[in-house]
Parts: sequence; structure tokens; C-alpha cells
Amino acid sequence: MQTETQSSLTVRAYAKINLTLDVFSKRADGYHGVASVMQTIGLSDTLHLAMSDAEGIQFSCDAPSSIPVPNDSTNLVYRAAQNLIEASKESGKPTPKGVSLRLEKRVPSQAGLGGGSSDAAAALRGLNALCGWGWSDKELIAFSAQLGSDVPFFILGGTVVARGRGEMLTPLADAPPLSLVVVKPDIGVSTGWAYSALDSIEERASHRATKRMEEALALNDTGRFLSFQSNDFERVVFEQVKELFWLHDELIMAGAQTAHLCGSGSAVYGVAKSEEEAQRITRLLLQKYPLTFATRTLSRAEVQASY
Repeated sequence: MQTETQSSLTVRAYAKINLTLDVFSKRADGYHGVASVMQTIGLSDTLHLAMSDAEGIQFSCDAPSSIPVPNDSTNLVYRAAQNLIEASKESGKPTPKGVSLRLEKRVPSQAGLGGGSSDAAAALRGLNALCGWGWSDKELIAFSAQLGSDVPFFILGGTVVARGRGEMLTPLADAPPLSLVVVKPDIGVSTGWAYSALDSIEERASHRATKRMEEALALNDTGRFLSFQSNDFERVVFEQVKELFWLHDELIMAGAQTAHLCGSGSAVYGVAKSEEEAQRITRLLLQKYPLTFATRTLSRAEVQASY
């Protein structure tokens, strides 16, 4: 259903963590099968959208020097807007002469937090609202799949299980609220390398923690929920990138209940006992790691209320 347009809009682009990440063998199409319980967290970028008298898409990005981000048409925000505008034209929806998109980056890049994918999803949902096009979530998810396998998750938000190569999504009931500390060290991990390193292990077996995590969530069993957090990439990343193994230990020694790799890295998140504990751990680790953030998990309702 189409709604009235407005002249400007600001939306949040929230990051994610993987509460579980099972990586299976490579499929015939070249992708690895995965199963993951993905969770939206409060750490976010901000996207400002506005109608413009200048023709086309004007995109700019404000990012700290510590967060390398393309500031041109190669950015996923620009591509998402371009795709949705073209689709809207083809479907006969009225399109503006021009739109201005300004992205304020806070989520570290190359961290496993899904920042770029979340920005793309925010562009789709924000532009849909700004222009009053009335595309449904199902339609936006179809558009988002063209931009990357993680982008559809950010259309849904909250707690979601992903399977296949990440494109098969099932929304779950909200996970128990967690206070978190997220740390992005000054080191990168190539996702391609991480997959190759896993493939090089003979007779490798996945932890297959996702199904157990789904069961714990269904039972609202917080103890099992905490213990079933798992990431198959940790086996190779922590073994071969010692700085991340040490960071994991630093989080635990600082007071985190559990700590795990975000995606294939290089950020690591820790679960704190309370918001106050998360703030204390953050202050401690900020002395060594400038990109340390206290945050929390978000419900689906909280995420969707930001659009």
C-alpha cells in the first residue's frame, strides 16, 4: 500500500553478531552451506535521506579514517538506491527527480559485523518510506538478495536463523537481552582465506550449534542459550591469527561471560553480566583498542521501529 511522501528521513543501520555460525562443505555452486543464528545489536551507522532538486543520486559518506569506506557509486548504499529506483520506475511508481544520501559510519568495516550490508538494507527501507512506494518487506528482501547474502537479514532484523548460503531466513522469537562489548582490533581477516583454511582441514566437522541454539531459544533457556554460542571460523582464525585469540582471552579476563568471533572476523564480541559491566569492560579495553563499543542486542520491534 502506497503512502504519502516526505522530504527527508533519517534511519539507523544496525550491526549484527552471529550467535552461532556453522560452516559446512562447499556446494556444487561454489558457495559453502551455512547455518547461523544472527542477531541485531545496537551499534549502528546513520543514513540521512532527502529529496533533491539535483538529478540522480547524490551520495556522501562521513567516516573516521579508521573505517575505510568507498565514497562513490561502488558503495552498497548507492547501489541499493539505484536498484530500487529502477525497479520503482519499471513498476510505474512515481520517482523523485533526485535523492541525497548521506551515510555516517560508526560500525567498523571488515569486522564481521555486517556494516555494509546493513547500510544497503537501510537505504532500501529508508528510500521506500521516503518516496511512499509501499514495497512490502517480502519485496524488499527480494531486492536485497541481489546486493549480498547478508542484506536480507537486515530487512528483517532481530533474531533470525539463516541457512543455505545465508539466503534462507526464518525469523525467531527474540533472544534474551544481552549486554555486549564489541572490539575491532587493528587487524583484518579475509573471508575467502577463512573459508579456504577451513576447507584445508581433513575430515572437518562443524559444531552444528544452530539447531541446539534454536531449541534453547524456543525453551527460553538462558543458560543453554549462553553455552551454545559457537562459531566454526574460530578454529582456524584463533589458531592462525593469534592477536584475535589473545583478544578473546582479554575479554574473558576483563569479565565477559563468553566471547566469540563476529562472522569470520576480525571483531570479537563479549557478553557482559549487565549494562554496567559492559561499560566497565569497554572503558578497560579502550585503553588498548580504540574501536571498542558497549552495546546490546535489539528486538525485532526495536529494529523495525527505526524506519
